[in-house]
Amino acid sequence: MKMISPKFHAVLDYLLVMLLLASPDVFGLSKTASTLAYALGIIHFLLTISTNFSGGIFKIINLKLHGLIEFFVSIILVILAFTLFKGNLVDEIFYACLGLLILVIFTLTDYKRSLPVIL
Repeated sequence: MKMISPKFHAVLDYLLVMLLLASPDVFGLSKTASTLAYALGIIHFLLTISTNFSGGIFKIINLKLHGLIEFFVSIILVILAFTLFKGNLVDEIFYACLGLLILVIFTLTDYKRSLPVIL
């Protein structure tokens, strides 16, 4: 059952961007983890404003592609949590939880309600 509408997904995306940009200070992430969080925040902001849904400004990227990108990123984040960040418990837990959160949002979003691409 897909409980998250594209409109609510847009809200969650902007909240995720804020979380990513605030997380190094809030959670005390390491330098590497902080740099990745800032980079992911900026990239996710660019992805969100470029997506063809209510939260998008430029509406270049189809919502289904947006979701597919988030799916792969979530898997990569979980892998990074237990490889690159292994040994630093805060970084490891942060990236494992972040990856799982993005995966849950991906799983619960109704991508069939996306808008047609406007050229």
